[in-house]
Amino acid sequence: MDFGTAVAELGALVETLEREGDERALLLLELVDAIHRPALARILDGDLDDPTAQTLLAMYDLVDVDDHVLAEEALDSVRPYIESHGGHVELLDVVGGEVHLRLGGACDGCAGSTLTLTRGIEEALREHLPGYERIVAHPPEPVAGGLPMAAAQEPPPITELLQIQLIRPDSGAVASLPRPVFAAVASLEELPPGAMQVVDADGTAVLLANVGGEVYAVRDGCPLDGRTLAGGKLSGSVVVCPWHNCSFDVRSGRSAEDEQLPQRLGVVPVAVQDGLLKVAVNVA
Repeated sequence: MDFGTAVAELGALVETLEREGDERALLLLELVDAIHRPALARILDGDLDDPTAQTLLAMYDLVDVDDHVLAEEALDSVRPYIESHGGHVELLDVVGGEVHLRLGGACDGCAGSTLTLTRGIEEALREHLPGYERIVAHPPEPVAGGLPMAAAQEPPPITELLQIQLIRPDSGAVASLPRPVFAAVASLEELPPGAMQVVDADGTAVLLANVGGEVYAVRDGCPLDGRTLAGGKLSGSVVVCPWHNCSFDVRSGRSAEDEQLPQRLGVVPVAVQDGLLKVAVNVA
């Protein structure tokens, strides 16, 4: 079937489903839109490395198995906590079940802090990355003068702190591509245009924002230290952190002041069904 014919038949089928009012079919259309719309926006922006874009491309086998995306999503879930302790984590590579990381900042100079943070990272990787086996740590990058960060404190080698027990996946098991799991979190009536609200989605705090009648969702927490964005100000599509006065676009998660900044909000898929707002923070 050629592209033009497919588009025409799809349009006719959608009209038929809308007339018949099949709730499951309408939900399917809403979910497809909720996943495709933000992902296509990232692709049009040229941000192919964005987890949302990678998920959509992977659904159509247009990219390799997106272990890097899943690993980044896992790290995003613990980055606010790590950064609140003055540290940072960088994903270097994913090879098989091995996740190559570089920890730096304050957590590099304190053995107890590093071990605690590493355990949190490992739990997140086990939850988000099928086939995860172990962390492979890399030393911090040198700074001016050729000395590693926190060298004056003579911390134990970070590789010794990250020796995680190897747990092999089931032999021969091939993990299917995870799909978003949507959960109802609020009523659309509770979120008029120009309003924002923090809700709980399966234990994860999510910030909902109604931008001109279009609802967007991001993980709640300022990228600088993880503090809640509740109490902040929503101006158009930009939310301003009440703690640091930094601002981020809820449509893309990027900084509204400098899009090149690495700090960003984690965008969450959102859908509307029967007047209910649903978000997907987990996969299955």
